[in-house]
Amino acid sequence: MKFKQLLGKINTIVENAPEQTFGGGLYIGDPQGARGQSPLTDKGTFNIKLPNSLDAINAMLYSFSNKDYIDPDGLSSVIKQKLNHFGFDFMCNGKLADGDNAYELVQYGSPQLGVYGQNPYQDVNKEGFRQGDGIKEKLGHSLKLHINVQRMPTGLRKVTAVIVPCETSSYNGDSIGSDCGCMH
Repeated sequence: MKFKQLLGKINTIVENAPEQTFGGGLYIGDPQGARGQSPLTDKGTFNIKLPNSLDAINAMLYSFSNKDYIDPDGLSSVIKQKLNHFGFDFMCNGKLADGDNAYELVQYGSPQLGVYGQNPYQDVNKEGFRQGDGIKEKLGHSLKLHINVQRMPTGLRKVTAVIVPCETSSYNGDSIGSDCGCMH
């Protein structure tokens, strides 16, 4: 078979190509199409104010629960990378302990600082810089990523990951004035 014939038989390779996972992958797809529902839609799953955005993201995270792992530590990096598609990030040392693991989420910010900046319509001399998680001002509450690791009788580990609402976040403290994070 020649290369041109092979290319004719392969679907077009594009960035964000579909993943064959239960609950969809990261491809802009048609819910009634052959590949099923997908977390990324033309509505923008990154817009967490939309009613089904978090459900779509949790459906993608559920796809990781259908597999068993010998060592789930590498999975935290994969989950982190997948959540980065939606602007989410979290602080993780790469080690997942057996049992519950909870991580505070930030959207469009750094897991070290959170979302940090200033509204251009406010006077920085009076109100200072604002810091938060980038989520509470959109939803009215913060979000956490819960990853549960269960050791099965076979010696393998089952991992369940889900994003849940939470009342408080360490990123949402009021830092005003000189607590700006710089070295002055």
